[in-house]
Amino acid sequence: MKNRILVLLLVLALALPAAGCFEKATVESLLEDCAAKLEKTESYEINAKVNADIDIQGEALDVGIVAKGKLKGSITDSAIHLDGEFSYSAADDKDSAEFEIYLIEDKDEISAYAREDEEWSEFVIDEDDDDFEDAQKALEAIKFHKMIELLVDYEKDLELAKKTEKVGKIDAYVIEGTVSGDYITDFVKSIDVDELTDELDEALEDGDMDLGDYEVSIRLMIDKKTKLPVLLELDLKDTAQTILEDLLTALMSFDIPDFDYEDYDDYEDDEDEEPEPSEPEVEVNVKICVFEIEFSEFDDVKKIKVPKDVIDEARSFGPIETVQTAAKACR
Repeated sequence: MKNRILVLLLVLALALPAAGCFEKATVESLLEDCAAKLEKTESYEINAKVNADIDIQGEALDVGIVAKGKLKGSITDSAIHLDGEFSYSAADDKDSAEFEIYLIEDKDEISAYAREDEEWSEFVIDEDDDDFEDAQKALEAIKFHKMIELLVDYEKDLELAKKTEKVGKIDAYVIEGTVSGDYITDFVKSIDVDELTDELDEALEDGDMDLGDYEVSIRLMIDKKTKLPVLLELDLKDTAQTILEDLLTALMSFDIPDFDYEDYDDYEDDEDEEPEPSEPEVEVNVKICVFEIEFSEFDDVKKIKVPKDVIDEARSFGPIETVQTAAKACR
């Protein structure tokens, strides 16, 4: 009997500490772990997609808008390579473009090589440039861990699915929910670039908009084993629907100007009432508006180098431009 009791006590002594190693996963703990691990990861790849399909109809308006884009990226501590394409069509207007970007960060400068369709350009920001610190912050934001970290502030609006889901061979936690549009504002402001923040504030003010009035649907899948992200999806369908309805109604509503009928000889007494402005009816149908990022190849990306032919071609169009010089030229 004593031996049985000793065995039970021994089992409990071993089991209790082990149980503490398997803490229950929560939305907050998973988001914090995922953001921290992604930030510490030396390299990884992304595959991003954007897909939008919108119909707008009114008394004098019938437009279908389709936008699609895809982007493949390699990200390391000191360099980023992005390669993608984007296309859109609106009524009879159609356009598409292919682009490729290399961003290389050294101790005393940041070099950017950008291709739109077939033409390469080179831009350089050195450490003495006023934009150098802002460029470093923007590069850090592109690495995506901040997008996940900021979701911790909205964890009460997110839920952890009871069951994991398979993504290929990966067993993944699923976090999903609907958060305030302030999440987008928070992300832009977290980059801490004054010019970018000012442009966002100005755009919202011009449109008399508050992103907090809108919502964004989030779906984040996290590898159960590594706690690294597998997929991040932002569904902006309802947000786009509401914003477009508000903007189009505001644009198409107008007041008929005051009209002095007595200035005309043929004015009749029974026409003593001015016509009232009509409220135009605009119907917006956002079929889909989704932004999706897949993550892979963690710590398995080769060093990113700009090919010599890209450098030669970019410099063949003229001298190297600083970002400030290029920005002034575009204004």
